[in-house]
Amino acid sequence: MSLFEELKRRNVFRVGIAYAISAWVLLQVIDLVLENVAAPQWVMQIFMLALAIGFPIALIFAWAFEMTPEGVKLEKDVDRSQSITRQTAQKMNRNIIIALVIAVVLLLVDKFTPDTDTQPQPATESVETSEVLAPETQSPEKSIAVLPFSNMSEDVNNSYFSDGISEEILNALAKVKELKVAGRTSSFAFKDKNEDLRLIGETLGVSYILEGSVRKAGNTVRITAQLIQVEDGFHLWSEAYNRELTDIFAIQDEIARAITDALAIELNLVDGKQNLASVSTSNMEAYDHYLEAKGLIARRVNFPRAIALLKEATDLDPDFAAGWAASAQAHTLAVYYDISTNRLELLGSAESMANRALEIEPDLSMAHSALGDVYRDRYEWMKARESYLRALTLNPDNIEANEQFAQMLWRAGYFEEALKHSSKATDLDPLSWLNLTVHAALRYVTGDRDGGWQDMQRALKIGGSNRYFPLRHAINMSISEGEIERTIKLMEELSSSNQDLTFNPRSKDQLEQIIPLLDSREDMLAFLSANVGQYGYGGANSMWAADLFWAAYYGDYDLAETILDMGTSADDGSNLLDSTWFNYPIINPLQNSDAYKRLVKRIKLDEFWRESGFPKNCRATGDYDFACN
Repeated sequence: MSLFEELKRRNVFRVGIAYAISAWVLLQVIDLVLENVAAPQWVMQIFMLALAIGFPIALIFAWAFEMTPEGVKLEKDVDRSQSITRQTAQKMNRNIIIALVIAVVLLLVDKFTPDTDTQPQPATESVETSEVLAPETQSPEKSIAVLPFSNMSEDVNNSYFSDGISEEILNALAKVKELKVAGRTSSFAFKDKNEDLRLIGETLGVSYILEGSVRKAGNTVRITAQLIQVEDGFHLWSEAYNRELTDIFAIQDEIARAITDALAIELNLVDGKQNLASVSTSNMEAYDHYLEAKGLIARRVNFPRAIALLKEATDLDPDFAAGWAASAQAHTLAVYYDISTNRLELLGSAESMANRALEIEPDLSMAHSALGDVYRDRYEWMKARESYLRALTLNPDNIEANEQFAQMLWRAGYFEEALKHSSKATDLDPLSWLNLTVHAALRYVTGDRDGGWQDMQRALKIGGSNRYFPLRHAINMSISEGEIERTIKLMEELSSSNQDLTFNPRSKDQLEQIIPLLDSREDMLAFLSANVGQYGYGGANSMWAADLFWAAYYGDYDLAETILDMGTSADDGSNLLDSTWFNYPIINPLQNSDAYKRLVKRIKLDEFWRESGFPKNCRATGDYDFACN
């Protein structure tokens, strides 16, 4: 009898098959148990090693021993005529079939049911996102959204870590030039919501969705991720990673790489095989602070804490370029979100931090964008433009750079160019209240008033605790339209909003006094005249700019000019003069006034216009003067 026939007779093949299938099923069960007790990765590795060692032992045992009615005996001691190997083989066939059925069931469960790590948590804030933005066009084929990974750690306060990992994977995927990646604000609008993935995909305008979970325990982390096709809900890829925290960047890169590989053939993606997730720091405590701060910045909340966290991060790792860039961004944004701060001090700190980031990593797009914010808010317009363009050359899909550059161009009067960059930011992050507000106002001032109001309604609906900014611009648009009833309603909403850091209490008192007077031209103009200069001036969020609109609405442009002159000249330079407030149609007649000319020269816009070309409604008149229509 040949060796093959003898192996077959002794059921060695059957033992090997049965062992392999049973070992696989056992490993799935062990993996589930270890995951729920947050066991370190090495425990699973020991089980795998033990089962691997057991495989040849099982084969040797099958060769050397045989089952008999009296029990297990050495094969050489069994009379061949009394052998029951045939009956044993039939029993083993049945056992193999049962094991195969169990294995197939486990595979189907893993493939077609949601990961238990991604079950929704209780929502902290309810927003009917699916009603905010209806899909207008078919989703681009090469597009993806990264939903916030569920926090499965025992400490619920670790949610910033799972959010941060999700954003880092999102940023890694954004490096693939052919792939459109939905922005953080829009993707995170679906945090803790158990909505249909097809509806989410349609709302965000993407064809694929990545979701997952993060479990952090001590110095270990388990990340699960699965890639889903929106059209049919089919799971293209899923994987679980159990690593030490020091490997966090490798995991991020592996996930991003696996996704691009999964889509590469179908979508013909080419990413040059570059590292998608860069290693920002080797200090995990610094990285932890960075992730928490980035979440605060993205939500535009608690800038003092974000700044403190990033200081700790850069103290722990002075060569943490992304940490320095994020700190620069936090300082520039605090100008708008914290009225207790000094603009010039914040911008000086931000400039130093951005430059430090660029010393370490010269091609860091976000650092160049933060420098653009600094120069813009110091009225160094040409340097700001160069910094924004450099940021966008390095990363054309940098949402923050597109958005902030759009605001700069809007202030400078280049509405069409501003709308182009605002449209880019809004396309990438369509559920951002900030992007939608700027896009709404730019559509309005460029003549698309219906489109502007559509965007503004969406911005107001999703603004949540950040409704101050969209409300202010909605009021400007409503006054320009002469819609008094709607304006009163918006101003009442603004008065009742809770904006502790951005809403000066004295301005709030003024607003509450104005509302009852709005129906009377005589009473309103009398109040404005009597209170010129009484409520303080300067600052990006000062309410005096709204007084301009009411004086203009009631046709008293002399009073409007007085308000403009006092508001822009009674400042010591520490406050920001945001010229976007003066770029609405109802204010246009003031652009012929001496007060407006003094404003333009004070913020050095005329110098920028001479270098870059005057906006459509203005022109040079001699070497040092200009006129606007």
